[in-house]
Amino acid sequence: MTQEQIAAEVKSIGDNLTQVLANSATAKSDAIEAKSVVAELKSKLESVASAADLAEFKNAMQSQFDALTTKVKAGNPDPAKSFNEALAEKLDGRNIEAEIKKNGRVIIEMPEVKTMTLASNLSGDSVATYNSRQAIQPAQLVNFRDYVPTVQSPTGLYVTYREATGNANNIAAQLEGSLKQENNYSLTEVKTVNQFIAGFSKFSRQMLASLPFMSQTLPRLLTRDFFKAENASFFTSVSGAATGVTTTSATTNLGDLIQLIGNQRAADFSPSVIFVSNATYSTLLIESFTNGYYLGAGSLGIGANGALNLVGVPIVGVNWIPNARALVLDNSFIERIEVNGLNIELSLEDQNNFVTNMVTARIECYEAINLMLPNSAIYATI
Repeated sequence: MTQEQIAAEVKSIGDNLTQVLANSATAKSDAIEAKSVVAELKSKLESVASAADLAEFKNAMQSQFDALTTKVKAGNPDPAKSFNEALAEKLDGRNIEAEIKKNGRVIIEMPEVKTMTLASNLSGDSVATYNSRQAIQPAQLVNFRDYVPTVQSPTGLYVTYREATGNANNIAAQLEGSLKQENNYSLTEVKTVNQFIAGFSKFSRQMLASLPFMSQTLPRLLTRDFFKAENASFFTSVSGAATGVTTTSATTNLGDLIQLIGNQRAADFSPSVIFVSNATYSTLLIESFTNGYYLGAGSLGIGANGALNLVGVPIVGVNWIPNARALVLDNSFIERIEVNGLNIELSLEDQNNFVTNMVTARIECYEAINLMLPNSAIYATI
């Protein structure tokens, strides 16, 4: 090889290395080492003067490039092929029909198809299963209206004529020839004016479309809260109006209740139910066991489900009466007066609902509670 040929090849190699350096000027981390190797080779190329030097340089350059290529491939494995890509490669050039005729089956091995996981192969959320039930807070177990008869009042103004208390009874055995005695009775008109117990909720039509269960769940929520308000209203009215005798002298809660029943019967009323709080109800049960009461002792009955009745009067635990208090009723003298029954109505035309795509859900009942005789109810501390 002449000096001119050596010089020409050295120049060609130098130009190639210069181009590699230029291409790697903006290289990322994967090409940093390659850039360093090229710079070093270009420096060594300047000392090549003979054919032997050129041959030695080419061998060294090839060894360094081979080592660098192997290292880069190890750090950057081939991307995973999709199932369709791998299958297409395996089927290319194969006579499937002939293989089936010969072996009765076709075996396709695809070790290059990578294992798929949610973490690496899924963007977004996986398919969810939605509960058909909604976890909403429970309603009160017992409602006041459950133990009170209902009467209708189409006009909303309900009048009861109430007899005054304390009228003398002059009816007696007549002595021969004597005058009969006269009884005088006075009645007072008592007006009960019905009122609405009502409330509403407003929600968007988009919410109704996106959460279809709202059409069933919202009425349940409104009904639950309606009865809470109704229970509180009825209890406040009746307990505030009750004038039955509250005197007791027993040393136990059960003893107090027996005396309250006696007080009501002494006034010629027949107690139908006794309401106490659930905490007080538990106290009564504990008291019955602590004192060793057995079924029937003191006319106390404990049913299989823990239901208490005292002298034939059921004791009912509720959440709308304070602890350590009892409300005794004779339901012959108390009424729930109803003009319109409980109803739930949806409206698109409330205020600006029509133009804002809102829906109003309203619940209401036009009703009142009527304690016909205040002394027929006892509200006492036990």
